[in-house]
Amino acid sequence: MKNLFFSLLLLIFLAACASVGRKIDPAAAAQIERGKTTKAQVVQLLGSPDHVTTRASGDTIFIYQYARASAKPATFIPIFGPLVGGANVQHQMFMVSFGPDGIVRNYTSSYGATEANQNLTSGGKAEIPDVEQGKRPK
Repeated sequence: MKNLFFSLLLLIFLAACASVGRKIDPAAAAQIERGKTTKAQVVQLLGSPDHVTTRASGDTIFIYQYARASAKPATFIPIFGPLVGGANVQHQMFMVSFGPDGIVRNYTSSYGATEANQNLTSGGKAEIPDVEQGKRPK
């Protein structure tokens, strides 16, 4: 019976959080300079991109993305949880465009968070944890 209880508890905690991608280190991204940094240097700073787009003009775009959803504690309240629970969702995106010469032309960064609520609760703004935690491995 103890093993069943601990297995169920572990399953609940594992279901409480899901993430996609790797966190983007803002300090590493800040080292990228327009007109100077190369593709190889961007990969060294941020790791391999999640998506690569090539335009007909010869320009290349690297896209780095991260998203994380954490279930709110109220979600796990027996009977009422599905009515009042939800999740906090955090996201980051960083795009770098390179000219045909492989040098950075421009970059864009975005970061934010939102709440996803269920049924009886209304939407709101989620808390954004420190971006330095769980940095993207190189």
